[in-house]
Amino acid sequence: MTGSNPSTDPTAPTPALPVWVLWLLIMILFSSLVAVSAGLVESLAGAGLPAVLRSGGTAFLAAAGLCFGTLQAVRELRKRR
Repeated sequence: MTGSNPSTDPTAPTPALPVWVLWLLIMILFSSLVAVSAGLVESLAGAGLPAVLRSGGTAFLAAAGLCFGTLQAVRELRKRR
């Protein structure tokens, strides 16, 4: 009995989602949590709707930028090994 090759075996299970899709979803959810938190703090401080939306949007973009920057840094550090 020989081992099966997953690239040629038609009965081999295929992954539901690629790993990068899962990481992207995690980054979006984390950035959304940061945005909602920033908007809530701004709202509790008595700001109007435009200021709350601007604060939440800025927080989302900052968190997403940090997530993508960290991902790229980890990739570069792994290449050096």
